[in-house]
Amino acid sequence: MAEKVTDIKLRSIINSEINNALGFMGGNLTSQRKKSVEYYLGEKLGTEIDGRSQVVSTDVADTIETILPNLLRIFTASDQVVRCEPVKSEDVALADQATNYVNYIFNKDNPGFSILYTWFKDALLEKNGIVKIFWDESESIEQETYKNLNDQEYQLLLDDENVEIVEEESFVDEKMKAAMDLLLVEATKQGQLVEDEPIPMLHNCVIKRTTKGGKVKIENVPPEEFLIQRTAKSIQDSDFVAHRVLKTRSDLIEMGYDPEVVESLPTSNNIILNDERLTRYSDIDENPFNNAPDQATQEVEIYECYLKVDVDGDGIAELRKVVVAGAGGYTILSNESCDAIPFCSLTPIIMPHRFYGRSVAELVEDVQLVKSTVMRQLLDNMYLTNNNRVAIMDGMVNLDDLLTSRPGGVVRTKQPPNQVMLPMQSQTISQQAFPLLEYLDTVRETRTGITRYNQGLDADSLNKTATGVNAIMTQSQMRMELIARVFAETGIKDLFKRIFELTCKYQDKERIVELNNQFIPVKPTEWRNRYNISITVGLGSGSKEQQILMLNNILERQLQAFQLQGNREYPMVSLKNIYNSLSKIIENAGLKNVENYFVNPDQGKQMMTPPPPPEPTPIEKIEFTRIASEEKRKIAELELELKKIKSDNAEILYENEIKLKELELKYNTQIDSQQIKADADLNKMLVAESTKDFREAAKQSQMVQDQVKALYEQEPGSETPTGSEPSKQG
Repeated sequence: MAEKVTDIKLRSIINSEINNALGFMGGNLTSQRKKSVEYYLGEKLGTEIDGRSQVVSTDVADTIETILPNLLRIFTASDQVVRCEPVKSEDVALADQATNYVNYIFNKDNPGFSILYTWFKDALLEKNGIVKIFWDESESIEQETYKNLNDQEYQLLLDDENVEIVEEESFVDEKMKAAMDLLLVEATKQGQLVEDEPIPMLHNCVIKRTTKGGKVKIENVPPEEFLIQRTAKSIQDSDFVAHRVLKTRSDLIEMGYDPEVVESLPTSNNIILNDERLTRYSDIDENPFNNAPDQATQEVEIYECYLKVDVDGDGIAELRKVVVAGAGGYTILSNESCDAIPFCSLTPIIMPHRFYGRSVAELVEDVQLVKSTVMRQLLDNMYLTNNNRVAIMDGMVNLDDLLTSRPGGVVRTKQPPNQVMLPMQSQTISQQAFPLLEYLDTVRETRTGITRYNQGLDADSLNKTATGVNAIMTQSQMRMELIARVFAETGIKDLFKRIFELTCKYQDKERIVELNNQFIPVKPTEWRNRYNISITVGLGSGSKEQQILMLNNILERQLQAFQLQGNREYPMVSLKNIYNSLSKIIENAGLKNVENYFVNPDQGKQMMTPPPPPEPTPIEKIEFTRIASEEKRKIAELELELKKIKSDNAEILYENEIKLKELELKYNTQIDSQQIKADADLNKMLVAESTKDFREAAKQSQMVQDQVKALYEQEPGSETPTGSEPSKQG
């Protein structure tokens, strides 16, 4: 079983890895990047001769500054650099929200354009561009001064948990005290009793306000500050990656490190003395040192290392973040586990199976060197042609007059000039030099894809036909599209994937942000393990123009189909399809916020839908409850009355049936006819009266039933109770 890694062994491993990485960077890598920066700045070549031309061509700078705007336009023409793809169909809405939010973090929470500019320029100039992305939980402390605060305002400051009172001064509010004294006098005159109130005070104070962080932070890393293993093919596959940077002792103490350890760390200028850094400042500062007299502002060399090491001795190497400081022994300041290396890299020309690629500057450096040499010789030749050398007869010509070259100048001679002076003609080289310069420009265009057309220069020497220009532009566009695609599928994709992961992992609170001109609550914890990240990249100005033309043709066909289809049950084109075409045209035109020009049909439907009724107030809810209870009580009383009427009607019917049966029996026994007739007449009268009473009762029952039905109809969702239909008999 493997042994656990002690601090001594860990320090030894880190020391070895750092020295190995520094040796790798300090070899050809540093010299190549230094040379590229010198060529970009137009520094002297080192072959200059006094009295001769020293002009330097700027092909490296011209090429990079031409490519850079095209690349930035591709990635910044739209508000969305990347898109979150939903895994399931029901996740489309949340995927759109995640897309908007990760782009919001990049462009709003961080200076997105500035990051891309520096990142791309480092890659085009110095092989690889590096950015660092991490979750920032740092705290910022600001000191504020307040004067003449009343008691309530001062109490609000005291109640704020992020505020610490540094200085405080309290004194009586004389104006309020005078007003209270006047009121007391008036109340005493009127014989009123006034309770004693505290004297109002005013407060002057100095506070410290602590603002806690908690956001995704993205920083550009200078190439000379980034260290990686010699044999690494990518950042995530490397066993060792480090970021070396200068930190003041004050910064280290604020970061939470032991003050005693920090005070014992030695200062270092290794980063400042790096050749790349010195070259970068060579045109503005020859001595970029920080000679801080205060110990708190002295800078210390810090290495933030990410390495794979078997700390627990289980035989499996784990990723650790170890911060060390100082040269030689490297004092360990912190040691903790981590889940990913917080760096992203991109390069314009990938070299397979190795981390560092090639820069665009390397492709043009030799062209700039040769052009500078040819231009110097051409200029020297022109100088000699305009100021020819002269052979003279010694002692017969005044040398001071001859060497003082000025228009209209006089040269004194002792003999006729044609006898004592003979001009020596110089052969011009312009006929050979200009075609050579033209050829060198063609070589540069072939290597980089940057032509005179997309540089905005004169193209007299090139093919001026429309076919020829289109072919040249297409070839150039393909080269820049390839660089853009490489940037997108490597560094940009890794960067935004890391933004997404950090947000889902650390942002556990809901945040309200403005997305698509609406304030939307965002909770990234709902997005975990639900989306994949894909990159949406434009295709440059020429391709965008082609896309706009194609989209206009599609839009025309859509409008024709929409007019012809009428009100068919299954239409071929919908308003949503037309809106999608219009929105793509707006995006390719470089305009933002499609909503400023066209309304989404889905949003239009929502706008046409009437708003729901407002929620009742608590008082209204109580009143509604009381009215409902009262109505239910009335309904119950009416139902009881209805049941009583029905019962009375049943009794009347029963009595009538009995009397009819008795009459039938009397008829059957053949009793005295007169008596029978008299009884029959009497019973007929009784039946008539009973029938009249029953009809009156039925009428009253119907009235009660109508009232019950009306009450039920007043309540939504109520149904007429069963058994309430009036009887058809009687």
